[in-house]
Amino acid sequence: MSQFWKPGTEKPRILEDEEGGRLPVYKYRTAILYLVETHATTIVVGETGSGKTTQIPQYLKEAGWADGGRVIACTQPRRLAVQAATMIKFLTDGVLLKEMMDDPLLTKYRPIDLHSGVASGPIQRRRPELRLIISSATIEAKSMSDFFQPSKKHRGLEDHEFVPRKDPAILSVEGRGFNVLVHFVVEPVPDYVQAVVSTVLSIHDQNEEWMYLRDSMYCMTADLGLRTEFNVMNGLIVLPLYSGLPRAEQVGDILSVDLVFSPTPRGKRKVVISTNVAETSLTLEGVVYVVDSGFSKQQFYNPVVFIMVLFLFKSTMGVKNVIAKLYTEEYFVNEMSSVGIPEIQRSKLVSAVIQLKALGIENILGFDWPASPPPEAMIRALEVLYSLGVLDDDAKLTSPVGFQVAEIPLDPMISKMILSSNQLGCSEEIITIAAILSIQSIWISGRGVQKELDEAKLRFAAAEGDHVTFLNVYKGFLKSGKSSQWCHKNFMNYQAMKKVIEIREQLRRTALRLGIVFKSCEGDMLAVRKAVTAGFFANASRLEAFSDNGMYKTVRRSQEVYIHPSSVLFRGFCGVVYYSPSDSGALISGVNPKWVIYHSLVSTDRQYMRNVMTIDPSWLTEAAPQFFQHQRSDPNVH
Repeated sequence: MSQFWKPGTEKPRILEDEEGGRLPVYKYRTAILYLVETHATTIVVGETGSGKTTQIPQYLKEAGWADGGRVIACTQPRRLAVQAATMIKFLTDGVLLKEMMDDPLLTKYRPIDLHSGVASGPIQRRRPELRLIISSATIEAKSMSDFFQPSKKHRGLEDHEFVPRKDPAILSVEGRGFNVLVHFVVEPVPDYVQAVVSTVLSIHDQNEEWMYLRDSMYCMTADLGLRTEFNVMNGLIVLPLYSGLPRAEQVGDILSVDLVFSPTPRGKRKVVISTNVAETSLTLEGVVYVVDSGFSKQQFYNPVVFIMVLFLFKSTMGVKNVIAKLYTEEYFVNEMSSVGIPEIQRSKLVSAVIQLKALGIENILGFDWPASPPPEAMIRALEVLYSLGVLDDDAKLTSPVGFQVAEIPLDPMISKMILSSNQLGCSEEIITIAAILSIQSIWISGRGVQKELDEAKLRFAAAEGDHVTFLNVYKGFLKSGKSSQWCHKNFMNYQAMKKVIEIREQLRRTALRLGIVFKSCEGDMLAVRKAVTAGFFANASRLEAFSDNGMYKTVRRSQEVYIHPSSVLFRGFCGVVYYSPSDSGALISGVNPKWVIYHSLVSTDRQYMRNVMTIDPSWLTEAAPQFFQHQRSDPNVH
């Protein structure tokens, strides 16, 4: 009997499976399998939604590449729990690198579908049967192909019947075919958040669904603006979609994120407000109109001043039916670059360096990167690892600390903090802090709720700073029975808190494997703060004498920095005065603490310290005497 599907209801499984044959990548199935068979490396370029991630691993499995107990690995750029079927395993690049430490040749894998292939060249030379498929919507295929071109000393075997060609193959997969109408503005818009609201209003009676790209803060602003404008209109559903979406936002009894991917209810229209996650990681079906601001927010690491800086870069929105671009055609043609700056050239390299060291690649400065990172960033990474005791005088991993830090899938400064907690008897608390620091933010934010958010933080605020405040938050979450209502009441992101629980359990298993004994300090925050200092001593700052605006100077480079307003140590936070007579580092009578350490720096109108904690300066020399002896000899440090 034929199976029918009623529009507006959930699609039956049989129809979902049949969709694979309608995806653009399907007609390239034979070509992909041929190139994988005959080339060691295949580069597939195709738009988001063409079916690269979902279909290619299935084609490989059907062609027998997973026979004999082997596995097909498919990496993803964003963090996700490792998911494995019998023959196909989805995992992040970081998880794959961790597996390489135990199995350097990745012997259980045959094809690997990667978003980057930094360390795969030496493996392919040892395992000629290994295949590497690199697929992306935004990759610069020529530069990636040049990186995987074999050197002369590794040529000469590819004419053998069973040895694949070493030169990479490039295949371009076209997207869905339909006409696209593009509209540009005549004059530059002064406020493109307001402009997107106005644009949506102007075409409200003509479209079915649309989307708007920008960073999360402006998504929230546009979301609020659209809901305000449309609150008297019927039949419109405004849905935000971005990383760190505050709360488990609901429309009726349905999560908004579920509505984004569900069929539009009869008589309704959807407006999806999204960041560039919708062009790099997700495919939204049925989008007819796109309102494109032309920007995406990216972080840049400045290795000279050790700071993350936020810049706005041009977005490259994928094709839909109609695109309204909030910039002029002249600017699009003459100013906008279609290729972004590689992440390796705008990121901290500390984690990358230690991973390569753990894989046995010692010549880091001479390593052949797909895109060469700045020399200053490499030098800074080596300096940080040396100061943490992870590298010795010969830039080799120390034993056991260096190898233990490499085993923990976090920033090495957090990893060193975890290892130090073992000696200080506060590993339970430090694992919790490490898990929370791994999350972008556990708090919700947005316009119009700052006062309520500050009041919520006040319920958990500790005089010692944000790290101890995090412990209070975690205890409260557990005491509530991990309640979503409790999170909503206290302006916390419930999904983020669930992720904290998940990460903490993963860290616990890793720490137990490394021999760390789990023990609680039973409220001794002195031990907790010393453990944090052991990992973040290089991020120490001192309050400037006679400073009336809360200015600090960092130990490194004497940068002028300030406590971020989101910190509980921000002066005047909620108008509260903290007092801790037994602790010289805590706030006294509302005055800024003299010495603090921070988790990260961010630059906006000023350079701000985020996640700040009070310390005793004597702990710095205890944690890293050699580092601070060097700092005192540096004329730039006072």
